[in-house]
Formats: sequence, structure tokens, C-alpha cells
Amino acid sequence: MKLSLFLILFPCLLLASETSNWAGQGEIGFEYRRFESDDNIQNADTGVAILSRVESSFEQDAYRHVFRALGRVDQKDSDRSQVIIEDGYFSMLAGPEKNWKLLAGYKLFNWTATEAFHPADQINSRNYDSDVESLEKKGELTIEIERSLESGSFALYFFPKFEAPVFPGDRSRLGFGADLERVIFVDGGDATTNQNWGIQFGGRFSYTILDADLSFHFLHHMDRSFPVIGTHRYAIVGTTAVPTAFPTTPYYYRSNQIGMTAVLPVESFIFKLEAASRTFDNDLLIYTTRGLRRPEDNTEVALGLEWSLAHESGSETYLYIEGQTMFGPEQNRIEEMSLFQNDLFIGLRFAFNDLMGKEIFVSTILDYDRKHEYLFNLNYSQRLSDIWKIKTGLRYYDAPKKTNIPTGLELYDGDSYAYITLTRFF
Repeated sequence: MKLSLFLILFPCLLLASETSNWAGQGEIGFEYRRFESDDNIQNADTGVAILSRVESSFEQDAYRHVFRALGRVDQKDSDRSQVIIEDGYFSMLAGPEKNWKLLAGYKLFNWTATEAFHPADQINSRNYDSDVESLEKKGELTIEIERSLESGSFALYFFPKFEAPVFPGDRSRLGFGADLERVIFVDGGDATTNQNWGIQFGGRFSYTILDADLSFHFLHHMDRSFPVIGTHRYAIVGTTAVPTAFPTTPYYYRSNQIGMTAVLPVESFIFKLEAASRTFDNDLLIYTTRGLRRPEDNTEVALGLEWSLAHESGSETYLYIEGQTMFGPEQNRIEEMSLFQNDLFIGLRFAFNDLMGKEIFVSTILDYDRKHEYLFNLNYSQRLSDIWKIKTGLRYYDAPKKTNIPTGLELYDGDSYAYITLTRFF
């Protein structure tokens, strides 16, 4: 109840300021989703949630403050009820030409160039109870120094905290069928749940040359992309590993990542490239349902093409085609590590561009290496008035299990669902 009151009253407090330098907005939405039945009364086949997002900003001279948070209360699945800080930082411009920026606080990063596959966009922790190709993000505690250049920028980052992802509970249809234990960050050879603070850093250089937008980055951080779910509590009996605790703990390892993005518009086409290569620092093995595992060094590459067509009526059609691959480890390990390994995304968006902002989006993701593994998505959205919006759709998974232990989209087979979201903006 206290959380519900917070979600309703806090936006009003933020927007009540009469100071001209303040700006704010917010939304309150009703979310309903219905999964196909799995004949398991323990699972939550229906979700009924109230969602609230608030945003405020203050800007004066060289100083700026931004705050944005998301809250959700789900009547059917209490594990979905949470408050996530997306942005909450202060920044200031410095230098004779105001071309230096200093920033501190929680921040969302968007280092991706593609629609569905995001090899380079790996700073923020995710909420795994959301769309698998576009997971909700949590803000990352950041200290940033950025230097603006004539046609780009260069920034250095320090991340003092290992922000844990949000995993669905045991009743969630998008979960793992069990409540996962507290996340363990593996650092310096020891597994510990007591230390969520440590040294992480990175840098990014962005530049525009001719019509191409290029960026290059490096990261030394706790990689939240490839959890190893198991237990480090096991014994070796002969040549066999025998666990002494249930293998339901997510482990994250420190990695060094270098990567890039490139976007090149050519008339009505936009060509996209996104890549990242990772090396992991630690050799600690974890007992999993597949045996002893640890993250393996890998490289991900995604290529994309976006094509737009304007119609005489004023409407527009957008076509997206993207392919993604990962290489480095053996193929069976790649399939275990990542939801998407050798996948193709095809999407079509039709924007009516009318007063109500009607839009239809349809897409599919398929694995071109593994047979019979698909995700279909269809949604429709429009405004009902200046302050109301509706969105409804269907997400359908068709990926029957090929072995006793599912991999890739097989994890979601049978978890298709329809949904509707009604949102009021203020």
C-alpha cells in the first residue's frame, strides 16, 4: 500500500514546483497480460499491474539535474512489484568554452545502433521480466567526465557499484521456474555476496565523419550479459562434481570489453554495425545443470539495415533487417551463454502519422542455425486523447525443446501472451 501511494503522490510533488527552470512529466499506466495456459496452478498466468514513471529536470546556467524512475505494482505476481531508478544525476559544464561536462549519479546508457541485438550496449543491468530483445534497464551509478569535440566527444567513466539485475520470481512465466538466490559477483578469485562495490571504468569516443556516426568504447567492469547460474559450493568425488547447495545462484564475472557502433545513412537506407569483444578475468568454475561452467571469451557482431518509405498520405513504412552472430567458444557453449547466437530479426513498422499517432509494428526473430526457434511480435498503439494512450499486442514463442535442458528461445516456449496497456500522461 505504501508503495502504491508513493507511485501516485510522488509525481504530483515533483510537478508541483512553480520554478521556471524546472520541467517534469509523468505517466500512470494499467498493464494487463494473459499467458497461454501451462496447466500449472502455481504459475501466474495473468498479470495485472499499475505502472508509474516520473521525470523531472532542473537546468540553470551550466548546472543540470535529471531524475527519472519507474515503479510497478503487480496484483498477481508480487515479484514484479519494484521501483527502479533509471536516471538520477547532477551534471555541470566547465571550462572557458563550456566543453567539459562533469556528471555524477545514476544514469541510463544507450550505446546501441540496432533494434533487436545489442552487443555493445552492456553497461546497465536489466529487468529480465520484460521483452527479451529490449529489456528494461536499471540506472548505473556513474561518475563521468566528457569532453566535447568539434564533431564528436570523448568520455571517461567510473562505476563504483555492481548493480544487480532484476530476475523474475518462481511464479513468473518469464522466469526460470525457481527463485534465484542473491547475485554473486566473482572478483579476484573469490565468490562473495558481501561486496557490491569495486573498481569499474570505461571510456567512449564518438565522432561524425561525413554522414557516418561512429563510436568506439572500452569497459573494465562486472559483465551483466552472461550470468552463470549454479553454485560454487561443490565437491569433486573422483572425477565428478557433486553440488553441496542448490544451483540457483547467478554469478557475474569481471570482463574487459572493446567494441564499436557505426551508423551510415544513404538516401532512404540506414546501414548499421555493432560489435563487442570480451575477455573474462577469472577462472572460477561454477557447478550448473550442464556441468562445471564459467563465461568464455567471445565476440558478438550485429549488422542491420533500416529502410523507410514515405507515402502520399503522409504515413511512413519502416523495414528493419538485422543479423547477429557470436564466435569464439564452441557452438554448444555459445548456445548456453546467450539467448541469441545466430539469429535474424525482421521488423516492419507502419506509422500513420495522424493526430492520434496510430502505429502498427510486426516482427519476427528466428535462429538460422537451430531449427524451429521463433519469436513473433505484433502490436498496435495510438493516442486516445492528448493525455491517454493505448497499446496492445501479442508475443508468440514457437521453440520446442530439443533436449532435456532448454537453450535459446526454448526457455520461453509455451510462454506466449497477449497484453494491453492503458496509459495516462500528465
